[in-house]
Amino acid sequence: MNKRKLTALILSALMLAAMTAGCKKEPQPSETAITSESAPSAIQTTEATTETTPLVTYSAEEYSAAGVNELNSVPILMYHRIYDMRNDETEYTGGNVDIDGYNRTSEAFEADLRSYYSQGYRMMRLSDFVDGNIDVAFGYSPVILTFDDGIRDVVLEGWNEDGTPIFDPTCAIGILEKIKAEYPDYNVTATFFVNSSLFGNGEEDDRRVMQWMVDNGYDIGNHTRDHVKLGGCTAEEIEMQVGAMYKILEDIIPGQYVNIVALPFGSPESITDETPQYRKIFEGTYDGFSYTSRASLLCAWTRAYSPFVRDYDYTAIRRIRGYDHNGTDFDIEDNFNQLNNGRRYISDGNPDTIVFPASDNSSGDWLKDTYGHQVITY
Repeated sequence: MNKRKLTALILSALMLAAMTAGCKKEPQPSETAITSESAPSAIQTTEATTETTPLVTYSAEEYSAAGVNELNSVPILMYHRIYDMRNDETEYTGGNVDIDGYNRTSEAFEADLRSYYSQGYRMMRLSDFVDGNIDVAFGYSPVILTFDDGIRDVVLEGWNEDGTPIFDPTCAIGILEKIKAEYPDYNVTATFFVNSSLFGNGEEDDRRVMQWMVDNGYDIGNHTRDHVKLGGCTAEEIEMQVGAMYKILEDIIPGQYVNIVALPFGSPESITDETPQYRKIFEGTYDGFSYTSRASLLCAWTRAYSPFVRDYDYTAIRRIRGYDHNGTDFDIEDNFNQLNNGRRYISDGNPDTIVFPASDNSSGDWLKDTYGHQVITY
C-alpha cells in the first residue's frame, strides 16, 4: 500500500469514528452516501474551460477510501453573542444562553470549535465558498463560521503598546485567537456581520479593531443598518438598509469588507419575479453610493449545498444555528450526525478541481457550475 493510500485510509477511519454530542425547516437532502462498492475503478477527467494550476490527482481507490465528494454539503455555522458563562450557569439546554439558543456560552463555543477540528473539519472563508474556491486539505471537510449582530462577539479590553488589541478571552474572537494559536492547521477564520452599532466598543475603538480583524484573517459583512426584516420592505427601504451599511463599511475599511448580506431574521427567504424589490439586496444606490452583493445568507437550520450543485442558490445560502437541542431539531449535534453519515463535502485537496463519484451525477444534472475548475469522477 503506498503512502498516499495509507494516509487516505487513516483519515477516513478517523472521520468516521468522530462525532459530536433559527428558523426551522425540513431539510432537503439530495446528497448520496458514498461507498467504495459504488465507485467505478476508472477516473474520468473533464477539461476545465480555463487554464489551471498543475493537476494533482489520486487513484480512484484513494479517492474512494477517503470518501472524497465535492458535491456534498458544507456546514456554515450561525452564531450570535458569546457570553462569559459555563453551561451549568444557564437554565437552558446545553450551552444555550436563551430559550431559542441564538446565544451561546463561552464554554460551549470553545467546545464546538474543538469538536469540529477533531471530526476532520477545517475552516475556510465564506467569501471563498461563494467564489467556488474551496481550498481544504485532501480528506478533510470545510466548515465556515459566521456571527450576526456584532455585540459580545468582539469585546475589547484595551490596547497593547504595539497597537494590537487586547480582547476579552471569553468573547468570540478571544476564543478564536486561542484556538488559532493551538491549531495552526485549523485555518481559523470567521465572517462577522454587523449593523450600524458595529461591535459596541465605541466608534473609535471599533474602527481600529475592524482594521485589525481584516488584517488578521477575519472578514466583516453586512447585516443591514438597523437589523430590520427586509421581507415586506419596499425597494427604497431595502436600498437604504443595505446601502447605508455598505457605505459605513466602506468608510471604515474601504474595499476590505465582503459584499455579502446576512439577512436579519432570514427574510426574505426567496426572491421571485413577483418580488422584484428584493433585488435591491444585490444591487442599488443609496445617498450617492452604489453597491453590489455577491450573496445573501438565510437564518439557520441546516447545512449548505455545495456551490457546484444545481440546488445551490447564492441568494439563499443555508446555515446551521449554533445551539443545543439534545441532538434533535437540527441542532449542532443533529446536523453533524447527518453530515458525517455520508453527506459531508470531503475535499480532494485541490481548489482547481471538482472530484466526486460518477454515480452521484449519473443523471447528468446534479453538477451545475464548475467555476472553470477541472472535473474528475471516479
